[in-house]
Amino acid sequence: MAKKNKKESEYEGIFRQASKSFGFVKLNVGTAKEEEIFVSAKDALEAMNEDRVLVKIISDKTSENKKRVGKIIKILERETDIVVGRFDVSKGIGFVIPINTKIPFDIHIEKKYWGKAVKDSIVEVKLLPRKNKKNNPEGVIVKVLGHKDDPTAEITAIVHDFKIRDEFDRETLDEADRVAVPIENDDLLGRKDLREKVFVTIDGEDTKDIDDAVCLETDQNGIRRLYVSIADVSHYVKEGSRLDREALKRGNSVYLLDRVIPMLPHVLSNGMCSLNEDKDRLSMTCEMEFDEKGKIVRHDIYKSVIRSHKRMTYHEVQGIVDGEKSIIESINSDICKMISSMMELSRQIRKRREDRGAVNFNLKETEIIVDEKLKPIDIREKERIEAYKLIEDFMVSANETVAEEFYFREVPFIYRTHEASEEDKLENLSSVLGSLGVPFHIRKELKPIDMQKVLKSVVGKPYQLVVEKIALRSMSQAKYTKNLVGHFALASKYYTHFTSPIRRYSDLQIHRIMKEVLENRFTEKRREHYDNILDAVAFNVSKTERLAIDCERDIDAMKKCEFMLPHLGEIFTGTVSGLTNFGIFVELPNTVEGMISLKDLKDDHYTFDESKYQVIGDTSKKVFTFGQVVKVQLVRCNPEMRIIDFDLVK
Repeated sequence: MAKKNKKESEYEGIFRQASKSFGFVKLNVGTAKEEEIFVSAKDALEAMNEDRVLVKIISDKTSENKKRVGKIIKILERETDIVVGRFDVSKGIGFVIPINTKIPFDIHIEKKYWGKAVKDSIVEVKLLPRKNKKNNPEGVIVKVLGHKDDPTAEITAIVHDFKIRDEFDRETLDEADRVAVPIENDDLLGRKDLREKVFVTIDGEDTKDIDDAVCLETDQNGIRRLYVSIADVSHYVKEGSRLDREALKRGNSVYLLDRVIPMLPHVLSNGMCSLNEDKDRLSMTCEMEFDEKGKIVRHDIYKSVIRSHKRMTYHEVQGIVDGEKSIIESINSDICKMISSMMELSRQIRKRREDRGAVNFNLKETEIIVDEKLKPIDIREKERIEAYKLIEDFMVSANETVAEEFYFREVPFIYRTHEASEEDKLENLSSVLGSLGVPFHIRKELKPIDMQKVLKSVVGKPYQLVVEKIALRSMSQAKYTKNLVGHFALASKYYTHFTSPIRRYSDLQIHRIMKEVLENRFTEKRREHYDNILDAVAFNVSKTERLAIDCERDIDAMKKCEFMLPHLGEIFTGTVSGLTNFGIFVELPNTVEGMISLKDLKDDHYTFDESKYQVIGDTSKKVFTFGQVVKVQLVRCNPEMRIIDFDLVK
């Protein structure tokens, strides 16, 4: 519950920045009484994202936000005192402009604190205690990351702004070198030897950290036996070691346009832990038997040792499925036959999941093509081939099987949780769908199949992608929890993440628990230990996952702006993808999104009707709605601010 100050209208909470103009103070975070207090920029007292603050209620409610309004009167604890930005000098005065576009203030730097920074350096600045509340905050430049014209420095700046750890210290690297030793006979004790089975790995062309390998066998009775073997990272990364502490802080690997920031040093992530071709590797295996309809009829989970017989790419697998002669002739015929059988099983698994109500989103994924200088030369929709779904189907099956097995073993565990939508989000979704003529009735308990029916009803319609995007936004965010809640989108009661311990700490953590149980080492003392730590672990890995996603999005937004900059003044055809009380968002076919400001529409005064989710001209009654096709002209593009503005073309 939010800690209340002595004064009745003052509360402690966590500040979340929404934009330069406003933010929210969250009270009772993580409880049923969670509440957001609206705070405008002028009342934010220069608080930054995740700061712990004292907020005073100044109004019970506003018609615009339907939330109480507050004013921050004290910053109790900074989440961080380091800000990343571009250093500028004007008339001998130095200041840092934060690259975080939500921070509404610059930071003044006295000349004695410039260090080696020059105009347009990308820097880290440490905030100093406030001397004068009327002036801008002051700081000291503590690190120069590069120059603004260096594209790698721009990306590094965003990485540092999100507080993502991108360097290992010497001691951690040394520990990784010590543990990354070849497998010895003692390491094989208690493991099932699967090295003769035809395992393959299926990944992208550039993947170097290979977590999973699969093998499919069919016996004389038609029973198919699928082996999903996952790298046994916990054999090398021991609990409490320096490597383990660093991996927990990182939470996950981060995959960016120009680099991978690994959770573990390369000697492990790309070396001894990676299931590389023709290399013996320690693993954890989930063995599942499927009947003729794709239903799991038996399973077993155990420690193993495997050897990948072939490193395959998604496009090679797709080529085999599509019958491409050149690919088929280049790969062993037994492997080709196994891949074809895998695809058949994959489709059955997917169909069974769909029949139980799983929600399938077909949202566009952006692919940004850059040259050697990281200049974007093309932006396009990423191809979604069926080979991706094959691995996804097998991994989901393994994750569900492991979650169910260890839930009934009644041991502390980490689950991947996705809850149903909150009531207010469903009301918004209902309004949007109503404006498009799509029937959607809110029930007390929304079921996955209800959402599935909505998405199926818009397939092939002009507004299909818009509805899918809005439906996704209406749903709760997936996270990690110690308690079993289920996964709404997958329509799955039991779900965890077991399949990627090289790049996700959640998976590494549950591998340890699984091994202790399988080796009969799980005692009451260990139960108590995990009961004490798993809530914090789940919270941390959920947080670092969100940071990684937001970091990637921010970099993509910057590159989209850079790509569009040479096209100022050009006219495009796009689709209305968002409506607000200040603007109309339009998405182009290449996934670039920009905004038409309502105040820039000169032919009429336009108002956002929230009940119908439409923008309507007061006099002309002209209507803008989701999925509508419009012509726009690119009039503003600012990579530094991540802003793309359109004007409507009549």
